Amino acid sequence: MLGLRIGSPGSVCELLPHVCAQPEQGGPDPDPRRVLRLLGTTRVRVLLREEQRDGYGPAMPLTDLADVEAFFASLGGGDAMYGWDYIDRPGRLDDWPAEPSLTIDIRPGPASHSLFWFTECWTRGDGTRYCIEGAVDFDSLQIIRADGVPEPVEEFIAAGRRWWDALFGLGGRPPRIQVTTENAPSWRPGRTGATLIGDGRQVTGSF
Repeated sequence: MLGLRIGSPGSVCELLPHVCAQPEQGGPDPDPRRVLRLLGTTRVRVLLREEQRDGYGPAMPLTDLADVEAFFASLGGGDAMYGWDYIDRPGRLDDWPAEPSLTIDIRPGPASHSLFWFTECWTRGDGTRYCIEGAVDFDSLQIIRADGVPEPVEEFIAAGRRWWDALFGLGGRPPRIQVTTENAPSWRPGRTGATLIGDGRQVTGSF
């Protein structure tokens, strides 16, 4: 997960992941970037902690989403999410402190679902390692490809399963490295959209 923003209207939260996906016809996905649009969002929480020898440090304060974006833009790389279950799993927050780094209440009332995400990552230059994670309470979900074309949720799930099946030798050839071309439009001004996804454990490149 490499980005977080509030969309329009304000009850939409957009998460920006790079995914491991294999199209039905085989071969690498031509652009592994997606936008997860969480509709009817009620609350967004973010927790940023520095990695230490014995675990993670305390929550680092974030003033607003501009601080979150500045952190994502500073990254030199990150490891892939693992654990498989991310939706409606409140136990994922069991190790969180009482107060996370940032909480944004978007609208009152309960939401139907909650999505947990995280990225174990490092910054450019000094390579300091962090874990940034979050939870978004929402009602429904849409998937958008990086070029703006909607992707059915069912196909999004199936493409991910095909990639992992191939990685573990259950679905034909091992998955090939996925590369977004240098001239692909970036999520962030002044940067290319180039990225590289290797063996499912690491993401490198510019975001």
